[in-house]
Amino acid sequence: MKTLLAILVTGLAFAADAPYVSAGFLKIPAEVKLGPMSAVEIDRKGNTYVLHRGEPPLLAFDKNGKYVGGFGTGEFKVAHGLRADKDGNIWTTDNGLHVLHKFSPQGKVLATLGEKGVAGGDEKHFRAPDDVVFASNGDMYVADSGNGRIVHLNKNGQFISQFGKKGSGKGQFSTAHGLAIDSKDRIYVADRGNKRVQVFASSGEFLAEWAGFGNPFGLLVTGKQLIVSEGDLNRMFHFDIESGKIVSEWGDAQTLQLPHLMSTDRKGNLYVAEVNGKRVQIFRRKG
Repeated sequence: MKTLLAILVTGLAFAADAPYVSAGFLKIPAEVKLGPMSAVEIDRKGNTYVLHRGEPPLLAFDKNGKYVGGFGTGEFKVAHGLRADKDGNIWTTDNGLHVLHKFSPQGKVLATLGEKGVAGGDEKHFRAPDDVVFASNGDMYVADSGNGRIVHLNKNGQFISQFGKKGSGKGQFSTAHGLAIDSKDRIYVADRGNKRVQVFASSGEFLAEWAGFGNPFGLLVTGKQLIVSEGDLNRMFHFDIESGKIVSEWGDAQTLQLPHLMSTDRKGNLYVAEVNGKRVQIFRRKG
């Protein structure tokens, strides 16, 4: 067992070797009634969107970080996931109402997938969906956590296929909590509860399992690395996406307050939504 001194020294070493340094927080206006911060997303134009469990639940900022307004009031029960598609539309998951919403950049609801307030496991329903990612062809993959499955939809939201079920074996999920996708359309699933990340081909074929680091909450592919937020430990882990090996780790309870879902901008800055901190912290890459 490590001594306290060894743990402290190790922590300091990780802090010194961290690939990012804090650059402060996204400035959220006082009139926003903040709730737990769930997700943040930067679209292709550099606009930033934030999803939280307060009012208004969706906050929009321009490429300079200036607040331009909020929307989505009355649309959510438990706001969770947030992604922008290639056309700049904003997609959200609500694991309380069991639906996905598609918003225009101006906040208009363009589509709702699933049935509000009705949980199900068929081709037209979800049960507590947590996250969504987009493949290179525009197809969507939804982490349908309550059903322990990943749902594959086309760009219009029509069902194509699904894979996974509740359990702890390969290709099974305790909670399919967060998703990421890389340039080869490989899908990474934060299997929260089973304390692992699972990797799949776009077809749903199981490829790999990465464990031994803690409980994954959010995932983000940046370059050749997968960043994993560990909300129990308030820590970030970087995996090499080819070998599955941890290449760096950093963070502690003084730096992060339950890191959740994440995004990056064109400059490589990392934005982290912190549930307990009710904030979005911005980290600049060193070097």
